[in-house]
Amino acid sequence: MMTAALLSIGLFLLALGAFRVVREPRRLSTGFVLLGAVLLLVAGSAAVAADVVAISVTVPQGSCAAALALCCIGIALIANGFTVVRREGRSLTTLSPAVVGAGLVMMGVVIAAIAIAVPVPAALIELAMLVCAAGGYLILHLLAFGGYALLYRTLPARSQADAIVILGCGLDGRSVTPLLAGRLDRAITAYHAASVECAQPVVVTCGGQGGDEGTCEADAMARYLVAHGIPAHAIVRERYSRNTAENIRNCLRQLDIRGIPADRIRMTVVTSSFHVLRTAALTRRAGIDAAVVGSRTAAYFIPAAFLREFVAVLTTHYRRTHLTTAALTVAAATAVVADAALPPL
Repeated sequence: MMTAALLSIGLFLLALGAFRVVREPRRLSTGFVLLGAVLLLVAGSAAVAADVVAISVTVPQGSCAAALALCCIGIALIANGFTVVRREGRSLTTLSPAVVGAGLVMMGVVIAAIAIAVPVPAALIELAMLVCAAGGYLILHLLAFGGYALLYRTLPARSQADAIVILGCGLDGRSVTPLLAGRLDRAITAYHAASVECAQPVVVTCGGQGGDEGTCEADAMARYLVAHGIPAHAIVRERYSRNTAENIRNCLRQLDIRGIPADRIRMTVVTSSFHVLRTAALTRRAGIDAAVVGSRTAAYFIPAAFLREFVAVLTTHYRRTHLTTAALTVAAATAVVADAALPPL
């Protein structure tokens, strides 16, 4: 009975997720629907397989298997972190895989210790369980976001566009970086495809000037485009934005100044593959008809990039839920510590 329920609910969520993808693919919450479908279908399938081969798995065995999986993933992330730091230098973004990997290894060790009943004070076990619960909450969010981001990247890109908007990502002095060049090359492809469908698509280059940059990103991007065959008169430069949200708001303002109202145009936004889903969610919030496409990213950099995007999503979406969860976790941890500090009656 339970197995049938798991499979039935999983199939329902899968159908609901597919409907949401077709109707409006830019909803971040669709990732949670699809994650729920996958987890329920996997659980139901595992139950069916266990019945067929007559295998029973105890809770400690399952916990140890989960702990081993967390440790393996954590070690892989730590190794990736060393690679990213060696190639890209030390920063919060490049250090994130190693930090998250260390956290997953610690979670795995704690779960294994609880599963095999290592003798430790009860208060310490309760605190460890709270930390693991909070970590599990973040892991589920990461799986929902990362999984749906990968799916969103595979959706077919439309060729019709009145405006091609390219988001900046930093310069090397006055020159475009390889990451930014990838976005520009993807935008050039989108421009030529749109030119077949639309008489005169415009290209918007977005990005201000950082403290270590010799020019603003929008101008450097425009020079690259002109050098690769895009007509200068088709380029609109947005020179003042500092982040993705400002990219979108400011480019809409620039288009409106030129008599191109945002509510009447079809837009293609070009960014990097890891940045596509969050950008799509922001265009949905802005109420514009936009499709977001991504350029390829070096494989070794993908974990760090996705983790950076995930942190950004945590700060901009579902903030009330995150703050409530954090407050409840802190309150529960405080209660455990206070109870442990009280003398026995």
